[in-house]
Amino acid sequence: MIISLNWLADYVQVTASPDALVERLLMAGLNHESTETVGSDVAIDLEVTSNRPDCLGHIGVAREAAVLFARPLHVPDPRPLEGRGAASDSVTVAIDSPEVCPCYSARVIRGVRVGPSPKWLVDRLATVGVESVNNVVDVTNYVMLECGQPLHAFDLARIRGGRIVVRRAADGEDFTAINHKRYALTSQMCVIADAERPVALAGVMGGADSEISADTVDVVLESAQFAPLAVRAAARGLALASPSSYRFERVPDPAAVEWASRRAAALILDTAGGTLEKGVVHAGVLEGTPAVIRLRPGRVADVLGVEIPPVRQHAILTGLGFVATHPPGAATGEPDAWRAPSWRRDVSREIDLVEEIARIEGYDRVPEDRPIEARPVESSPREVTVRAASEVLVGAGFCEAMTRSVVSEKLEKAASPWGGPAPLRVQPALVRGADRLRRTLLPSLLEARAGNTAAGAPHGELFEVARAYVGRDAAPAEGESPVAEPLLAAFVTGDGFFAAKGLVEAVLTRLAVAAAGGRLVCRPIEIDLFARGRAAEITLVRGPGPAERIAVVGEFPQPAMEAVGLKGTVAGAEVRLDLLEFAAGFERTLRRPSEYPAVERDVNLVVAADVPWAAIAAAIHAAAGPLLEQCRIAEVWQDAARLGAGRKSVVVTLRLRSDTGTLSGDDANGVVRAVVESCGRAVGAAMRA
Repeated sequence: MIISLNWLADYVQVTASPDALVERLLMAGLNHESTETVGSDVAIDLEVTSNRPDCLGHIGVAREAAVLFARPLHVPDPRPLEGRGAASDSVTVAIDSPEVCPCYSARVIRGVRVGPSPKWLVDRLATVGVESVNNVVDVTNYVMLECGQPLHAFDLARIRGGRIVVRRAADGEDFTAINHKRYALTSQMCVIADAERPVALAGVMGGADSEISADTVDVVLESAQFAPLAVRAAARGLALASPSSYRFERVPDPAAVEWASRRAAALILDTAGGTLEKGVVHAGVLEGTPAVIRLRPGRVADVLGVEIPPVRQHAILTGLGFVATHPPGAATGEPDAWRAPSWRRDVSREIDLVEEIARIEGYDRVPEDRPIEARPVESSPREVTVRAASEVLVGAGFCEAMTRSVVSEKLEKAASPWGGPAPLRVQPALVRGADRLRRTLLPSLLEARAGNTAAGAPHGELFEVARAYVGRDAAPAEGESPVAEPLLAAFVTGDGFFAAKGLVEAVLTRLAVAAAGGRLVCRPIEIDLFARGRAAEITLVRGPGPAERIAVVGEFPQPAMEAVGLKGTVAGAEVRLDLLEFAAGFERTLRRPSEYPAVERDVNLVVAADVPWAAIAAAIHAAAGPLLEQCRIAEVWQDAARLGAGRKSVVVTLRLRSDTGTLSGDDANGVVRAVVESCGRAVGAAMRA
């Protein structure tokens, strides 16, 4: 943003030198790019960060300077003189797409004389690098550079039907911009249209068919609010960036919509003459509710380590446009509350107010050697869950990866283990060839493993904690997003299915899901993400409700391996951390190991060949009680002649131990009898003689 020093003086009188002004603005967050003398003026180029659209106009920078140098700020209060005719009789305004244009207003000025701008206006624009066009267009540029709100002027005679409609463009609709280039629009773009065709690309650029020319007599002055994402998509999709789109992408001050319209109308009357028709033609509702933020009196000193008197804090915040309010329902002694100004949508927390005070007061006042009191911060259940799962995988030798949320069609062929319709597409593609939001992390990690292998690191084990994006099968409830965003922990390994399953169990054990009252069940599944017969799901059962799938594990099929250029066996797993953050048990209790010896018993169970180990293990744990320290499979074998067709023998080793004494043979045999009876009821098992 290039600032004219002479122009800045209209709003604030700073007696300091340009270098001193630049230094104070720099320390307050507006980086200095360059300073150049232009005629009798000085042009200062400032780098404005994306969270400060208020400083994309001279008034915003003047407000900063006024607070920094304790000088009064003078902002014009335009009140253009209106004539007799009503603007609503000359033009109508309708918004068909309020999601991309919440608010639109138009004023009508008749009888203007389009011609060269006065010298003061030409000089002001020249200082900031803007070429003069004519008095009407120059005024719209001037007001935009003054307050940060873009404007546009139409030739009323070229608005067919006297009607303005804000709508989405039709796919392939033709539009000729004021640069006299033709563009094919898409339905993702918003246009300002008359009764027949587009006359402007909303928030980006006006159209050649309705631009102000030497023949223009009557002017329609537009001031509106446009959704930043829609403007950004149009500007980037057509490679048609402009000063207007640059500001709309950063969300200018909603309150400036009306102010800029009045200011531009007044300046057009001064420079081009004419008569302003009564009223403003308005459609929609301005969006933007200022935040109300509580500031504890001592918080500034706690954070900065330096005392700033409350009177000074109030002066700084008031000068920046914050308004002191009484907190709703507050009692005596409650913290101060401040309503953020409409142009500061980036300020919403107490720490933001502390930062505002610090940058104006000066970071050079913050001592370097004064200790600041550290206060413990309690981690959220999600943070604890993510940290615990990551620690298990890092401890197992895995490296954390960060892959893109958008993937190619090739990687999105497999269905997501978390359901949902086809993947959501991003237009335009954020990355060339990758235009789909992923519904699972595993294909991305598989591709990353292939890249590492090609680079000479075949044993790199990777994991990632990130969100996936799954469209909902049913219509979302009121206030619910149409896209579910499950938080997943996923990993790939070259050690095969059983190693991956063991790692998932280690993660769930670390989270103490079973200890927190849930019951885990592992069973085989068929899903095209994994090879047939080499995949399983783990479900969590809590109370009387249905089982929830919380993890999947399996080996990748050969077509998927070949698609990314991998050979051998690679397994992967994915865990739904968002379902576990409130099911996990993180309260650890120390338990002294038993002083008494363990007793082991082998139990040979004959069951149907299709009975999974998870069902047998669940029946054993249900019957063995607290004496069971461990149960594991010792052997599995099938022999139709000795066991019967469709039957298998599962030899289970039970390790039993008591905390109160040495177990007798009768104690151990009693547990074995209970286990056999439980397995008989649950899975139809019989004890093999």
